[in-house]
Amino acid sequence: MLALGPVQSLAADAKVSDRHALPALEHLVRQGVRVSARVIEVENGRTLAALNPAQALIPASVTKLYTAAAALDRWGAAKRFKTRVVRLGPVDRGVLHGNLVFVGGGDPGLTNAQLWALAQRVREAGIATVDGRLLVDPRGFGPVPCVTPDRCHAKLESEDAYNAPLSSAGVDYSNACLSVRPGDAPGTPARLAFEPFDLPMLAIQGHIDTRQPGSPTHIRVVRRSVNGREVFVVSGNIPLGGRTRRFYRSIAHPDHYAAEVFRAFLEQAGVAVRGGVGVIHRDDTLPRSLRVAAVKGTPLGEQLRGMLVYSNNYMADILALDWAVADGAAVPVSLPEAGRRLTDYARKVNQESTFDWAHGGRPLLESGSGLTVGNRLSANDVTALLVHEYHRYGDFPAFLAGLTVPDQTPVAMLKGGDPAWDTRIAAKTGSLNQPVSVFSLAGYLRFRGGRWGAFAVLVNGSRQHPHVGLFTAIAAVRSDLQGLLAADGVARR
Repeated sequence: MLALGPVQSLAADAKVSDRHALPALEHLVRQGVRVSARVIEVENGRTLAALNPAQALIPASVTKLYTAAAALDRWGAAKRFKTRVVRLGPVDRGVLHGNLVFVGGGDPGLTNAQLWALAQRVREAGIATVDGRLLVDPRGFGPVPCVTPDRCHAKLESEDAYNAPLSSAGVDYSNACLSVRPGDAPGTPARLAFEPFDLPMLAIQGHIDTRQPGSPTHIRVVRRSVNGREVFVVSGNIPLGGRTRRFYRSIAHPDHYAAEVFRAFLEQAGVAVRGGVGVIHRDDTLPRSLRVAAVKGTPLGEQLRGMLVYSNNYMADILALDWAVADGAAVPVSLPEAGRRLTDYARKVNQESTFDWAHGGRPLLESGSGLTVGNRLSANDVTALLVHEYHRYGDFPAFLAGLTVPDQTPVAMLKGGDPAWDTRIAAKTGSLNQPVSVFSLAGYLRFRGGRWGAFAVLVNGSRQHPHVGLFTAIAAVRSDLQGLLAADGVARR
């Protein structure tokens, strides 16, 4: 008998009715919910289940799979982004006569550990005093305009961390942290402090009361931008003896924040900056600079795990901008331009697929994070990407490591399945609640005997049924995938 290749095998599978292969998701469709789903066996391409697999829907954070794949394709898992410090002037007996410049390198995961190392290296380079200013150079991307309502609103105020404005010089995901500890006795104010430093641009307004031990905790923290300062407006209460709470809020002015944070680290390292801080603008002309120090970030493979498991929108969109610049985009670069290039990448993956059903897909990406609601992907698109990565043997370990296994996940919504669900699925989640409710899940399955499967399920509300309960959607996806795992990947008729 002639053995069938992947495309032939799928053509044969297309004649098999999968109408009852995903019964819980079918039930949602009958209620007016839009669902796109496909489950395949990776090695032979056999379709195990499908439900409207070509229907393009809002993918939410499943978009990040494309950002991760594109980054691995271009740089590999060992890539490390570099942040530099240069000087604009001579150094004489430990004094820099001129400005010190922090040059953003577009590191998506630049945190305090790298800043501290960089500050120490400036001191080791022989600079103890800067008689000019500390400047931040964010021109790696240029000024990045906000294109989502979330980030535009965050320019004014925010109660979240995920909506931070984008900058090639951003630090700590462009978030500031406020810690709240109980006071000494009931009726006294709680102790409030910014971590790691109290900075001139950060302020606190309001107070939080300490209550009797065992009382419930109710705390609200809103960050507002007021005349260039980031004001944390606080209210509520915390019980005596309660644990310290930390609240991360996006910062409206990431470049100025990076300057103040780095200046504080320089002071800790023994470098005094006499002239304050500032930001270099796009059209500024600078004198010739000389290298002082540099630091490399953590490897891309490690950053992708943090980006995917914790669904970090800031990291994903910074990485998309990095990828666009590396792909030849002109600076200043915008998120829509990065999205256009990611769309080209996604369509190329479809065109190169061995699966007939992938060739007609028209994926559309407007960002690298999925925070933009104009993104559109079908289950066919996402499944084709998963198979593409599976066969990129150098990249696949880092790509797979970024997915979460329900038994070990910090994503609480994935917990609660049977043993097969808990241990034989590795996936990326996505969710939104506007303009309709969205839940998406995509990744890999392991069948008994070690066979690999790939799956993508996108669940969107519709005009008829705009809002589907998140846990209702999760339960349906879990039920149907558990059924396929229990059947060991046998397509049900």
